[in-house]
Amino acid sequence: ECERMRPNRIRTKTAAKIFGVDVPYLIEKVRVGKYPIGIYEKHGKRAHVVIQTNLVAQYLGRTMEEIDAAVIEIEGGQAQ
Repeated sequence: ECERMRPNRIRTKTAAKIFGVDVPYLIEKVRVGKYPIGIYEKHGKRAHVVIQTNLVAQYLGRTMEEIDAAVIEIEGGQAQ
């Protein structure tokens, strides 16, 4: 089990806001490998992405703490 208090995951909607794009655009960029920030999954017609905090931090050249702070700001301090 992971020692950390919260999962290494960001909601797709939140990640889209961090990147300043809409959700379909973000999903497409992850799918084609332009944003190496998570895993693209397709189940039948439904597609979604599992976005990892550490990969977002790495891609944007930010710390995990900075990304966490952005997530809290966007989501209004709600814990997952």
